[in-house]
Amino acid sequence: MPAAKTAYDKLTETLGQFVSKQKGSWDHTAWEALLEKVEKLGFTLDDEGKRNLGNTLEGMKYFYQKAPKPAAKKPAAQKKAPAKKKAPAK
Repeated sequence: MPAAKTAYDKLTETLGQFVSKQKGSWDHTAWEALLEKVEKLGFTLDDEGKRNLGNTLEGMKYFYQKAPKPAAKKPAAQKKAPAKKKAPAK
């Protein structure tokens, strides 16, 4: 049985999903909605908490934008024709 996620685990997951969903760009409304989510995880966000959360997001945004693009998928291999049967020996 996997260990239960801690509030910190849930926070980092939430922040990663937020940055990805927003494609590294968000407005004030999205920021406020994120703050509500974080508070529902049990974090109290005073000014220092909000500042640190914002700094964390900015760091994640940087790496989101600098991340290498996923490799292109290789085309599916074509199926080989079935092997020909040998003619019976005479």
